[in-house]
Amino acid sequence: MKPFSIRRRLVALLLGSLVAVWAAMMTYGYIELREEVGEQADARMEQSARTLLLLDLKRLHALVGLDDGHEDGHENEHRGEHDDNHAEYVDFQVWGSDGTLLLHAPGAPEAGYDPRIGHGWIAAGDSEWRTFALRDPKRGYQVRVFETAHARNRLVNKLAFRMAQMLLLALPVLALLAWLSIRRGLAPLTTVSHAIGSRSADNLQPLDLASVPDEVQPLVDALNKLLERLSESIDRERSFTADAAHELRTPLAAIKVQAEVALAADEEDQRRHAIQQVIAGVQRTTYLAQQLLLLARLDHVDAEPLQVVDLGHVAAGSAARYADAADDKGIELEVEAQDDCRLRGDPFALSVLLDNLLDNAIKYGRDGGRAVVKVWKEHGQVMLRVQDDGPGVPAAERSRLTDRFFRVAGTGVAGSGLGLSIVDRIAKRYRGEVRVGEGLDGKGLGVTVVFPV
Repeated sequence: MKPFSIRRRLVALLLGSLVAVWAAMMTYGYIELREEVGEQADARMEQSARTLLLLDLKRLHALVGLDDGHEDGHENEHRGEHDDNHAEYVDFQVWGSDGTLLLHAPGAPEAGYDPRIGHGWIAAGDSEWRTFALRDPKRGYQVRVFETAHARNRLVNKLAFRMAQMLLLALPVLALLAWLSIRRGLAPLTTVSHAIGSRSADNLQPLDLASVPDEVQPLVDALNKLLERLSESIDRERSFTADAAHELRTPLAAIKVQAEVALAADEEDQRRHAIQQVIAGVQRTTYLAQQLLLLARLDHVDAEPLQVVDLGHVAAGSAARYADAADDKGIELEVEAQDDCRLRGDPFALSVLLDNLLDNAIKYGRDGGRAVVKVWKEHGQVMLRVQDDGPGVPAAERSRLTDRFFRVAGTGVAGSGLGLSIVDRIAKRYRGEVRVGEGLDGKGLGVTVVFPV
């Protein structure tokens, strides 16, 4: 994925928003400016018409006569400067009550008589004109003043251009302020980055950044939780390695001793016995290594694709695999499973769970005893229970049965101490719970695993 800069993205978004707001303000301001200029121009035209209406025809003739000799110059001014200064010249017509044109200014358009009074628009020549008319009821004539639409639009455009210039000059300043503000606002992220980048690989202590803002605090908290999980994982790995080395040291030492005895033995029976002990030690070490590898895989492997598994079928398959071991001790192995005890899980992992429970029940159960596997559904959960009627485990030590390498003293049975630890690890993988209690008829040990459906 192509990397991107939060700072550049924020600046672009902020400037884009400013430009959009600027364009909206300019559009709205232009519309409001047109209305305001139009209202002021209409008021000025009305004032001019009322002023002209107060003059008699002789004075109006004299007013127009001043321009008679400068008509061309007046036209030039009318077309030029008049657009910038509306109050300098007034274009008008004076009509009699019978519709006769009595007088007109040189710049007035050649428009016919219109008896209507008030404001309006007319088209004359190549231009559009705004007009205002008033009638003198006493003297019986009408005064009409004119202004070109071009003059109004030119003033509006000039004012709008000046307003746009000011806003455009402000945009670079706003961009610089936005850049500096965002840079300062994102400074805590740089601080966090430097705090993490400057650490050594074995420093997993939480980040101590008390001055970070509220928006960055969740990131710092998440990083601290990640560091905590990494620290726990490394501690667990070191503990596992140390425990595994300790557990493997004893059987390997025993194998070495028995091998040396076999080499030094003079009698065949003594040599044979030592070799048998070596084979037994190798078997125990191999089993322990398999359990260690399985436990390491469960601790580190990603979640396998889940399938719909009938736990009753898994229990029946595991019981079939341990039938011979149960027969060797005269243990009666029973399986009680309800129909349709389904859950989502990994068939291999669930088989390993059941194998370890049955292995413990048979290994630590009494000769000629019983072992029962029961699978059922209760309150929307799939329940699995394996019980035996052996010597059992003292209540004070049951809570430690899921600890790695923990073995109950005095059983006289060799084991790795990993069976129930593997069971607990698999159960937690599927959000299950392991409960340890009494076995059959108040004897032995019973292990119940609860799986949410």
